[in-house]
Amino acid sequence: MVASRLNFFLIGAPKAGTTLIHARLSRHPEVFLSPLKEPNHYATDIDPARFSAVFRANVPGDLDGYLADRPLKPRQIGFVQDPEHYSALFEGAEEAHRVVGECSTSYLWSAEAAANVAAAHPDARILVVLRHPVERLHSHWLMARKYGFTRLPLLEAVEQDRAHPDPGWGRSELFVESSLYADALDRWLQTFPEGRVKVLLNEELDDPATWSGLADWLGLDSAIPDVDRTEGNRAGRARWEGLNAWLTRTGLKSRLGALLPAGMKRKVSGAWYTEEGLDALSDGDRRRLMPHFQEDIRTTASRIGRNLDHWLAP
Repeated sequence: MVASRLNFFLIGAPKAGTTLIHARLSRHPEVFLSPLKEPNHYATDIDPARFSAVFRANVPGDLDGYLADRPLKPRQIGFVQDPEHYSALFEGAEEAHRVVGECSTSYLWSAEAAANVAAAHPDARILVVLRHPVERLHSHWLMARKYGFTRLPLLEAVEQDRAHPDPGWGRSELFVESSLYADALDRWLQTFPEGRVKVLLNEELDDPATWSGLADWLGLDSAIPDVDRTEGNRAGRARWEGLNAWLTRTGLKSRLGALLPAGMKRKVSGAWYTEEGLDALSDGDRRRLMPHFQEDIRTTASRIGRNLDHWLAP
């Protein structure tokens, strides 16, 4: 199977910089990454049958149709359970591609992904990128609000999510859980040999030394190309939040988006969303949220051998 060539996994955390890393690595001539950025194949504890109605309505469907249209077009997310379908995502990998992999942010959260990846690809390299947990949560909330999954203020959205009766990937937002790193890292660090798991911090992604070090770690012969930062998942808000939320709940936004040509979709998106008037992370909200993460930050620092005291600063 083509998927047997996989030797690289970018596993999260969500809203920590994976889109930027994926975009830059994808442009390297020695790297092939799945055109379906997040196939989530090895997170076998994610059950699409239990997704919330709103999440299900906004996940691109018709996987068979997507895979039948070769060469495969870029797509953000899918839940590819069939091994043959998963293997098809890597048919474009050529001999020149020394690094072949994918990027599923669910793998850091998943309790089963580390063991599954190790069983199938024991020699793989695992890249993790972490972000200050409150800042990551705030960015996650902005994204959820942008796309119509919540209209609540930050603290209310977190409180509601924490009270969810059936939390899980695709069922709740996991605002807090996705910012708790220590136990998630343990699963990967205990499963893969020393040196096979590399941890970056979001704050390091503007440092050229980070990228040269990543190229060396991956065994690449040339530098990792830079990209226009506007290609990432930019923060924003819908100009008509009520309508946006209704279109999201009904799934109409996803279906209409699938019908639009790429150029038209970019124009509509540019008119629909704005970066003006975004709610900044206030000092008060930061102080209210920090107790969720203080102990986990200390434990994470010990796990990765890094000083994270600046994350604990008020």
